Amino acid sequence: MDTLEELRALRRDLDELGDSVAAVLLERAERCFLSWQFEVGERHMEQALNHFEERQRRQPETEPARYFNTCALAVA
Repeated sequence: MDTLEELRALRRDLDELGDSVAAVLLERAERCFLSWQFEVGERHMEQALNHFEERQRRQPETEPARYFNTCALAVA
């Protein structure tokens, strides 16, 4: 699975979890990567990761997205 497919899958998972803010940030990251703006795309991914982690701290009962680790590794 390539990175863009993983981003899209992660975005779908976040939508299902009701985290539209993180999903929008990943959509922005995808557009940046497609236009070769990698640094900006990485910042959007990092913001999505931070937002999701903060949401998990506030609502720990929410099941994490299955591709979330992929996003975390890509940002690291």
